[in-house]
Amino acid sequence: MAKKKLFAGILAMAFCAALLIAPSAMAKGYTLKIQTAVPSASIYFKLVDRMAKRIETMSSKRLTIEVLPAGAVVGAFEILDAVDQGIINGGMAWTHYWSGKHPAGLLFSAPTAGLGMGLDQLSTVSWIYDGGGDALYQEYFTKILGYNIKGFIAMPMGPEPFGWFSKPINSMEDLKKTKFRSPPGIPSESLKLIGIPAVSMPGGEIVPSAQRGVIDAAEWISPADDRALGLSSVWKNYYLQGLHQAVSIGDIYINLDWWNKLPADLQAIFNAGIMTCIADSYNWNVSQNSVALKELVTKEGVTVRDTPDDYVKAYMAATQQIMDKYATKDAFFKKVLTSMQEWSKLTVPYQNKANGVYYKMGKTALDSGVVNSAYDK
Repeated sequence: MAKKKLFAGILAMAFCAALLIAPSAMAKGYTLKIQTAVPSASIYFKLVDRMAKRIETMSSKRLTIEVLPAGAVVGAFEILDAVDQGIINGGMAWTHYWSGKHPAGLLFSAPTAGLGMGLDQLSTVSWIYDGGGDALYQEYFTKILGYNIKGFIAMPMGPEPFGWFSKPINSMEDLKKTKFRSPPGIPSESLKLIGIPAVSMPGGEIVPSAQRGVIDAAEWISPADDRALGLSSVWKNYYLQGLHQAVSIGDIYINLDWWNKLPADLQAIFNAGIMTCIADSYNWNVSQNSVALKELVTKEGVTVRDTPDDYVKAYMAATQQIMDKYATKDAFFKKVLTSMQEWSKLTVPYQNKANGVYYKMGKTALDSGVVNSAYDK
């Protein structure tokens, strides 16, 4: 009898020790499925997948993430509804995709022409995390749209190029004769206001439309993604200095009920993963697009040209008019816009003066021949 009691005591002690030594092995696992709005070849898809692997490692695979390409479960423009309804518990797109539901969506992920105030991408991310923007961002999903969504600003990948053109453009007059594919909403509205005949269509329709002569020019995402889409096969004039999405930030959505059931430590690990994704996005925006641009120029005969100055002035002025129009019509749009405008007044003077040194350094290196200037035409 004594031996049986001793054996039972040993088993109990071993069980307690197992709980103390390896709690992660005994803990419940969680699976997040994130459907993206891009194909698996996109660098955005790869960025989310890289983040997923980091989170799995940090959580000892208590939180596993499956990343799905566009259309795997629902269409790209159905992602937000699917996450809200629990059809999938995670998604990735851009908040400006939901501007048709409420126009303030554009302000969080693609404030056109930096609001016409010079707000840059780094300062926009800073506004989200240090300037009160995140509270407004969450309010957009839960109160304005009425969705059961937790959002995360995660992938700053701008500035997006102005686009691809069938022939060189030298002025606003040239642009007014150009049938241009642009994103829908405020970017397209801004182009039309300054006389550019803009049309919107999905990315997959751009190359066929160009081949049929339906459009003379188009924008998409970046040198890496533009190359993958095949835009260089139909046009050879490439303008990098765009305004319509000078700021372009992808985001990730999680079903709010699912998020609230996630243990606090896994929430913290996921938040840390988002921070790594932001850093990764900045790195890849330089490395992947630099490689792609070099190959476009040296292997595919693309000419990189400078965007006309009169377009920059006209577009920024038009943007301010349109922003004011929406702010007059909608209280929440005005609330977000005012917050961003105040952040612009704070950050643009510093960013312009401090970061101006990079432009001067680069121009000096190019002019002196220290760096190959083959891209400039």
